[in-house]
Amino acid sequence: MSLLNLTNDGLPNVLIALYSTVAVARSSLTTDEVIDAVAPAGVVSDARMARSTLNRWIELGLFQLDDTGERVRLALAPETDMKNDVDIVRAVRIAARQCALSEANNPDLWARESARAADLTRSLAWLLAQDVYRMRFSDAQALELKQVANDDLRLMQNDTRKNGLQFWGNFLGFIRQPGGGDVDPTLAVREALPACIAPGEEMPAAELVERLAQCLPVLDGGVYRVSVEAQLERDALPPLQPGQLSTSLSRAMFSLMIDQTLQFENKADVGRSIVFTGRDGLRADHRYSWVRRPRRVA
Repeated sequence: MSLLNLTNDGLPNVLIALYSTVAVARSSLTTDEVIDAVAPAGVVSDARMARSTLNRWIELGLFQLDDTGERVRLALAPETDMKNDVDIVRAVRIAARQCALSEANNPDLWARESARAADLTRSLAWLLAQDVYRMRFSDAQALELKQVANDDLRLMQNDTRKNGLQFWGNFLGFIRQPGGGDVDPTLAVREALPACIAPGEEMPAAELVERLAQCLPVLDGGVYRVSVEAQLERDALPPLQPGQLSTSLSRAMFSLMIDQTLQFENKADVGRSIVFTGRDGLRADHRYSWVRRPRRVA
């Protein structure tokens, strides 16, 4: 089982169709009814992709089977309304991201067999540790060869895994475009904010970073990120100062600051601070100790 193997384990667009079909059904559907709704025999010549995607996400726990083992339901109700296509995609993305990054689906981040979601998780953690201003997917294999000495721990050493990372990374909100866009976790961070800081709430900026690492453990300080970084060569990544954010998380924070989703400032009585990293390194002009999430006025 490997989420990065698109051919055997499914595609994001197929997952969207499956999830929305189950979510909006007036009564529970059997697995065959779900497959027939997503890949009807008269329209689709081969329903194997729909079935493999459904089976994989049943194993991961996004879907559940009833006691008969035949009828499918969502493990958890969608976090957002599903009134239109945008809402549907957002609901599936949030649910799939939480499921894939859950502790239950990553019991051994370095498992080679029965890895559940671990291959995707450790690949995302490695990707988000890179310099996002210089990262190119065409260079991923060569870059990893320099950073990971242990052959058994390498992630990007075939095109199958790299392609899977590009498509799932985009769908889950960590890459801007499918097929190899810029590494940018802004969308994932934005959608994780409700669990970390409420509208009108404010807190030390370092505390928000810690909360984000709990929700998205592939980000700075998250358990998966720390585990991956521990396997890299000593000089694989430029050292960061205390409180300095990686380029990936900095990019997200810059974006959220620019559109006023988050407001950063400095308070003299707050001991810790964070500092953003830009294209040319540490941005001393963007050091902050406090963050506020303003209330949105309709």
